[in-house]
Amino acid sequence: MKLLIQLRTPTEMASYEGCALALTLATFGHHVQLYIDAPVFGLIMQPKSRLHGMIQSLELYDMPAAWLPDDVFSGWLTGMVPTDLAAQLTLVPEVVHSQDFEQLLTF
Repeated sequence: MKLLIQLRTPTEMASYEGCALALTLATFGHHVQLYIDAPVFGLIMQPKSRLHGMIQSLELYDMPAAWLPDDVFSGWLTGMVPTDLAAQLTLVPEVVHSQDFEQLLTF
């Protein structure tokens, strides 16, 4: 199954639950793409937050880099994101076909 999980709620609990679901589904062979919206970005910038650590581990779950909106964060990727996190984040592609995903979940 191919899923797009959007983390949009700026609370650690909601974002944690969405990311935990993504990692769990990836463990069982599902293709999961994370999208981190602007309000949630502040949570992953906190090195002691659970979400920060979870995003760092995307590669261990064979997940692609999480998408960030390009309107706000294009400059942040190069300078403000810690290097251990930067490899796990990328700007959202210019064209995203929602029909490519079987499920769209928003937290």
